[in-house]
Amino acid sequence: MRIVGSSITCAPSARSLSLNTLLIDKARQGKQVVRLKGGDPFVFGRGAEEAQAIAGAGVPFEIVPGITSAIAGPTYAGIPMTHRAHNSHVTFFTGHEDPAKPASAIDYAALAKLGGTQVMLMGVERLGSITSEMLKQGVRGDLPVAVVRSATTGQQETLTGRLSDIAQKARASDFKAPAVAVFGEVVGLRDSLNWYEKRPLLGKRIVVTRTRKQASVLSDKLRALGAHVIEL
Repeated sequence: MRIVGSSITCAPSARSLSLNTLLIDKARQGKQVVRLKGGDPFVFGRGAEEAQAIAGAGVPFEIVPGITSAIAGPTYAGIPMTHRAHNSHVTFFTGHEDPAKPASAIDYAALAKLGGTQVMLMGVERLGSITSEMLKQGVRGDLPVAVVRSATTGQQETLTGRLSDIAQKARASDFKAPAVAVFGEVVGLRDSLNWYEKRPLLGKRIVVTRTRKQASVLSDKLRALGAHVIEL
């Protein structure tokens, strides 16, 4: 197994080229190569770019869809993507575009007119500039917003606010990635639908020092109660 996550010292284009070469080389050696990604590989995961490189090299491949964090994160925070009383459409956008682009491809004016539920991935570091642009384009300041960090884990944390103050709240609480942001009236449903963060051990880090066979049963029970479990 090789960890091939992003590095701040490596430009995205250079990293992608190196990774594509690695995948192709290993496949040509007759190995069965599995590329694991978080969420869904075709939703802001560069899965399509990697698949294009593999296809171009004549290497056969399969793609297994996953559940994108844009849906899983809010769901674990008790925030549905749709609700008949609030919205009938959902928009996903990235807060971390390709730095090689000369200008942003996101039309914030169009987003402002579109309304509904809007979900932003990979943009918590730019939350201030993004919310400022949304306000500038006419999105109302009291629009409910939630930011979910480390979703589905024992370290999950959700910060809620309004479009006008969520960035300030995030800075004040040192709220950092990995996180997903949700904009829309559905955020208000969290008050009644928040199920995961009510678990008694959420936020607790527990070290289990039993043998792996013995630890698995205990670890599963602790995780079911919301704990972040480390097995040694």
